[in-house]
Amino acid sequence: MNTFIKVTITAVLAVLTLASCSNKQSLQEYYVDNQENGDFILVDVPTSLLGKNVEALTEEQQKVFKTVRKINLMAYQTKSGDTAAMQIERDKVKDILTSDDYEELMKASGDMGQMRLYFKGEEEAIDEVIFFGADENKGFVLARLLGNDMNIGDMMRMAESLNKSDIDVSQFGSIMEVFENQ
Repeated sequence: MNTFIKVTITAVLAVLTLASCSNKQSLQEYYVDNQENGDFILVDVPTSLLGKNVEALTEEQQKVFKTVRKINLMAYQTKSGDTAAMQIERDKVKDILTSDDYEELMKASGDMGQMRLYFKGEEEAIDEVIFFGADENKGFVLARLLGNDMNIGDMMRMAESLNKSDIDVSQFGSIMEVFENQ
């Protein structure tokens, strides 16, 4: 009987271990896997580069700003009309984002393509906000806003205030080229 219990416990642990392991690629792994890929443009932006005058923000805005650690930007631009390769990469990202870990917050489409906004974490304690914008012919942009206990309402108000402030966006030039006319 003792051997039966040991075998049963071992089998249960093995099943639990296999069930907890996932072959599904994470967004972080996707970023890392494509760091050296010349088809991608990757930019890591510390929050210190987002605003020259952080001190000019209100105390509440500074509090929200401090919940953001960094921003990762990734772009894939279709080259020479080869949309098939872009579609493959876009589908990989979509597969990652449709996992149970990400909640879709908003989606829209228009002349500039499709846009989706996702978050990871609890609504009042968000760890990651994802922007995914894609154009069928030009490529896609993926932006990850990483932080600790971010609040989506606070982030929206912060975005509005940063939109009105003096932000140096020169480091984003190569990313935005993805959606410029070819």
